[in-house]
Amino acid sequence: MVKYREILRLTYLGISQENIAFSCGCARSTVQLIQKLAKSKGLEWPLPGEMDDAAIRAVLYPPKETRDDGKFAIDHEWIEREMGKPGVTMTLLWSEYCVKATDHGADPFMYSAFCQRHRKWAQRNRITLHIDRRPAEEMQVDWAGKCPAYCDPDTGEIRKAHVFVACLPYSSMIFAWPYPNMGEESWIDGHIRAFREFGGTTPIVVPDNCKTGVIKNTVEELVVNEQYRLMCEHYGVAVVPARVRRPKDKAAVEMSVGVVERKVIAAMRDRVFIGIAELAAAIDEAVDSINSAPFQKRAGSRREAFLGREKDRLQPLPPTHYEMTVRKTATVQFNYHVSFDKRYYSVPAAYVRREVGIVATRTTVAVICDGERIAMRRRSTSPAGAYVTDPAHMPDSHREWTAWSGDRFRSWEAGKGEAILAVVDGILKSRKVEQQAYRSARALLGLADKHGDALLERACAKALTWTARPSYKTVKTALQKIAAETAPDPDAGAYRRPDDCYDEFDGCDR
Repeated sequence: MVKYREILRLTYLGISQENIAFSCGCARSTVQLIQKLAKSKGLEWPLPGEMDDAAIRAVLYPPKETRDDGKFAIDHEWIEREMGKPGVTMTLLWSEYCVKATDHGADPFMYSAFCQRHRKWAQRNRITLHIDRRPAEEMQVDWAGKCPAYCDPDTGEIRKAHVFVACLPYSSMIFAWPYPNMGEESWIDGHIRAFREFGGTTPIVVPDNCKTGVIKNTVEELVVNEQYRLMCEHYGVAVVPARVRRPKDKAAVEMSVGVVERKVIAAMRDRVFIGIAELAAAIDEAVDSINSAPFQKRAGSRREAFLGREKDRLQPLPPTHYEMTVRKTATVQFNYHVSFDKRYYSVPAAYVRREVGIVATRTTVAVICDGERIAMRRRSTSPAGAYVTDPAHMPDSHREWTAWSGDRFRSWEAGKGEAILAVVDGILKSRKVEQQAYRSARALLGLADKHGDALLERACAKALTWTARPSYKTVKTALQKIAAETAPDPDAGAYRRPDDCYDEFDGCDR
């Protein structure tokens, strides 16, 4: 409930509307309305001790009874409160109003009359405060609600991008940049890019209450995400989040988001972008045009207002841009790789099964063990599941295996014979990905070590008579047949009677 008594007390003490609103946990417009109603009702401080908030409300908002026309009165203040809640519509409130009317034995207004009367009441009673923004005072940030699409160049998959939007309320200067997700790194990088684009920072940043920026935002306590806090400290800015469910606290960026959604995202809905970088370039170009376009209701443009009266008043950027650091622990897998951000980075094989620390920035990944950096690689942008392997981290046996390539196999076989070369070339071409055939080519090399080049050449020539592209197994079979044909006769040199020597024994008595 609104703290009516406290508002009137602080008003009597001469406290400003802004400070009263902050102290009582309500909107400034609410304070202004209560002060106006209290004045019209002759309600002034000091008040009787027994007059609590409920009694004050009864004076300011007298209960409504049925009208002379027999229709049940509409509680417009109740409608205003309820419409600010998520999912509440006028249709729902009218249904609830009809139930109340029936309970009081009165007839309700029809839906159209219900809406019409509330619209007229709102026009008479709503108070909107115009806030004069000072140049370079604050930057407001938020995510766009609509997501443009782009094609992943690695997988061909169509993905949705999330657009970060920042604006300077005084000049209405807009900045927008797409990201593959709304994670912490994207959120912070968006701020850094916006500061860089504007050429400076504002003392205040007004974000929405997203979890990547604000953990807790109540009247009593404000808790900002640790990485977000460190970034703001680096640039010398203060985080002042919008109040929960108070979009007017960041009206400038809400309007800028609408502009980006209508004039940028919707306008490029039929375009196909290969990669998020191409999408970013298109969005940047479109936003630049918006900033340069003339205002509709006043002279100049966003860019002219920014360059003329705001840019020079921005706080200067620090010598270096903030580098976000992510830390975690991991255990080195049996394949001497550690997992980070769904990708795998190699470390020296001697650290298998050891627990290590991972320190990652936006561009690098470092692995630490016992206070010593054992590996550092450029952060991979490959699809999830990709391996980033340093050959120096491999055991000798693995390094020898991976050192082979298709050209090396062909050069090795070239000096052996034409048939061997033809078979090797056929094996390498038998797979869509050449690396998949390296195992068979290595096995063929092993046959040469075991049986000699000459015998392998004969076997390959024989296999080529059977098929145009012999496999390793085909060559091995041919090699076995040749070996069997050239093996010495085990009975060679033994005495054996001629076959006709047994003819004389035919018919003999035995």
